[in-house]
Amino acid sequence: MSARAVRTSAIRSTLIATSILLGSLLLRPSALLGQTITGTVQTAGRPIVGATVRLLELDRIEHTGAEGQFTFSDIPKGIYRVNVGVTGYASATDTVSVTSGTARVSFNLRESAIHLKEVVVSASPTARTSDEQYQSTASKSLVEFQNSPGTSFAEKISDLPGVAVRSLGSAPSRPILRGLGDNEVLILENGLRMGDLATFDPAHATPIEAIGIVQIDVVRGPATILYGPSTIGGIVNVITDIVPALSDHPVSGTAAIEGNTVSGEGAGYINNVYTQGKQAFRVSAGGVRASNIRIPSGNYTDPETGTVFNLDRMPQTFDHSGEAGLGYAYQSDFGSIGIGGKHFEVNYGIPGVPPNPDFANVPPTTSRIAQQRNTLEFRSLLNGGFGFIDRVKLNASYNDYNHSEFPTAQDASGVSDPEATHFHKREFNGVLQLQQQSFGKLQGTLGLWTNIENMTIQGDKPLGPNSRTSGFAAYAYEEYPAAENTRLQAGLRYDYNKIQTRPDPQSTDPNFQTLNASRLSNALTASLGAIQQLTPQLTGSLSLARAFRAPTVQELFANGLDAPSGTYTIGTPELEPETGLGVDASLKGNFANTSFELSPYANSIHNYIYGFLRGDVIQGFPVRQFGATNARLYGVDASVTVQPAQYFALKAGADYVNAEDTRQNVPLPFTPPLRGLLRATYQDRTYMGLIETRVAARQSRLGEGDTPTPGYTVVNLGVGMRFARQRVLNNISVHCDNVLNRVYRNNLSVIKDFIPEPGRGFRLNYQATY
Repeated sequence: MSARAVRTSAIRSTLIATSILLGSLLLRPSALLGQTITGTVQTAGRPIVGATVRLLELDRIEHTGAEGQFTFSDIPKGIYRVNVGVTGYASATDTVSVTSGTARVSFNLRESAIHLKEVVVSASPTARTSDEQYQSTASKSLVEFQNSPGTSFAEKISDLPGVAVRSLGSAPSRPILRGLGDNEVLILENGLRMGDLATFDPAHATPIEAIGIVQIDVVRGPATILYGPSTIGGIVNVITDIVPALSDHPVSGTAAIEGNTVSGEGAGYINNVYTQGKQAFRVSAGGVRASNIRIPSGNYTDPETGTVFNLDRMPQTFDHSGEAGLGYAYQSDFGSIGIGGKHFEVNYGIPGVPPNPDFANVPPTTSRIAQQRNTLEFRSLLNGGFGFIDRVKLNASYNDYNHSEFPTAQDASGVSDPEATHFHKREFNGVLQLQQQSFGKLQGTLGLWTNIENMTIQGDKPLGPNSRTSGFAAYAYEEYPAAENTRLQAGLRYDYNKIQTRPDPQSTDPNFQTLNASRLSNALTASLGAIQQLTPQLTGSLSLARAFRAPTVQELFANGLDAPSGTYTIGTPELEPETGLGVDASLKGNFANTSFELSPYANSIHNYIYGFLRGDVIQGFPVRQFGATNARLYGVDASVTVQPAQYFALKAGADYVNAEDTRQNVPLPFTPPLRGLLRATYQDRTYMGLIETRVAARQSRLGEGDTPTPGYTVVNLGVGMRFARQRVLNNISVHCDNVLNRVYRNNLSVIKDFIPEPGRGFRLNYQATY
């Protein structure tokens, strides 16, 4: 039997087994008869409107109504934790025992400028507060995004310790976690892969509408057990409402408007959910329209030609995007099941040398990229009582992604942007999780995972071959409470990964007309973790993880001009998989008026794959080739928040990473410098004010192809208010970013030697939750 037939048979058998299992759970006589959890959220006897209430074990969310009330329906019998969070109050968690009928719980929140514990849904099989996670994690909600400059999702989390941003204008901005990015850090949407090409090149944007994001989770450090390859450095999980959640209100949702003078940005988004009985329907739409980004006016020198340009904006940094979606969900005593889809498209510019009169000697290096992404997502959570299975979770997504690149051309007849390369990628990602019933004290989750990609590359200058990448995995994630205040974790995962190139007789590149090569990578990865509750306020954790990443088709077989990056890229077929060993420790404190986290870490990567400039030229462009070395990264993330008086909070954060090529004993290039954040906030139940200073040290530890950047200090201001009308919670804020209009340069910026970061800008944000 051929390998393809074996693979097809395996997929068919997996689907049949899954269908039988789910059918058994759906059709069996239910002994679960749905119960109800209801309650209120108040402060000093007054109801709180718009508080986020989370049922952690089932990962369900409600928002309190005009009387501070909330209700979760169709709840199976069991013990659950309910968490409440809202701006201006300390968060709270309570335990509820559901036996029959209706269980009630009430919260009386304390006003506080410190939120205390955040809920993270991406670091373990079920949602938990941050101090219950084995790894260093962080989470931000839509309201919290307003405190960060920029429009991309990466910029919105750049104030978190350990999270830096590699910039190239606004649209292609990408998060860097503890010095790692690209194929070492995975960007997910709702825990599933997005089917994009953002790791191919710094010019490639992640195709998602930032204004439509509900929450972003960051897991710093290896996350291979749950999410598979490409997570040696961690994950960033962008949470959206593609599949709607039922509400106890007939109409619920969010609406948001943003404006930013630094780019002339105007953005809007609306997400409406209509709940009727046990069904919910969702309709959403939104978009962004932004012009070239404003920078401090001055003379800037192109490092390649020495030509001086007088600029007050980054050339070719416009960003035009739009998104629309539909979704449906059904919920009953068996659990919940839903499907949703959305269409996203964006047209954005890549900055560089602008068109100019001396184009013959100083050719323009700007370009334009157009993306379209169609997503279909399926989600289900089925309550158990079936053998040893307590709950079954089946999530899957299918993405159809198109990406076209248009480098700027200039001659005597004028300026044009002909299409150079077109990518078409289709990707299916599916995850089946079986949450076990307890075996004594042992609890855990068994999982099956698959990811299949088909990619074609066309154009006058295709970058690589057509290919198919197949991945399959099985894993176990187990936990054991060794003592009242001690919990242990162990994980084990086996991955199968295969890349198969496909000859394309129609390719304009002879290299890809006959290329028929394959690479097979199998790996066993593991994790160990421990959490120790030292006191009611102090928690210590330690995790150790072995991670794995197979080289991508681009790293193996690329051979062509990459116009947006201005390089000729060549792959290396002999590359071996990366293997990493990561150690992460954390000490977290949550006191009445103080919270802090200190997280040292170390990461060793064997066969670390990176791109380097060889020093020669092909077709007039510098050659960038992929190679491998051994790398060692270590550092620390730290943050502390103190409330010296009611409504006032002072926050300080810092991060440092030391990254070394241990084969050549030289620094790895493009490593973030020592960074710091100081933020003073006033926050009561209605008004907010903040002043923050972001600082970075000079980066003089330089790797191959890197250049030094001086240190900088940037000051940002903001004021806002929140108020409720009936059950609608309104948040309005105005911010001034880079108040002093400083010229500063981000060490991770691709164009740092030519163009600085954005200048002074004013932002207006409005959000309504109902």
